[in-house]
Amino acid sequence: MTIEHDEPAGGAALARLRQILAAEEGRRTRVYPDTLGRLTVGIGHLVRPEDELKSGDVISEARVDALFEKDGARALAAAAAQAAEAGITSADFVVRLAAVNFQLGTGWTAVFPKTWALVMAGDYRAAAGELEDSLWARQTPRRVAAFQAALRQLSRKTNGN
Repeated sequence: MTIEHDEPAGGAALARLRQILAAEEGRRTRVYPDTLGRLTVGIGHLVRPEDELKSGDVISEARVDALFEKDGARALAAAAAQAAEAGITSADFVVRLAAVNFQLGTGWTAVFPKTWALVMAGDYRAAAGELEDSLWARQTPRRVAAFQAALRQLSRKTNGN
């Protein structure tokens, strides 16, 4: 199964990403400071000035969904582009990669250049191992383990693939 770059925002990939992130991030209608003190609401949405929200404000379930649609679509688009660049067509991997983009931001490849280089080379087991001693792994070990498992499920690239 491959993911299409123009898959609609309401598609299966976004639904799966929502399921994963709701389990990992939680789903909150009250604005709260995250572990780094940044205001957050919904399914891991970092509050921006244009949201016009302050700590303790409560938003509707519909607004939680609207914020996620925008954030999730951005993470999925970045993941689809990254996967295409790396020659990876697994839809399941793209969704897990979108979760990484959602949590770390779309520039995560610059933060983990060695890991990304190994992904680009198709050495997925080594890429997974590269994350072992990272600050990210210490802060959110289950999320890193899920990404490592997704990497390890990919077939290693060989010359000509």
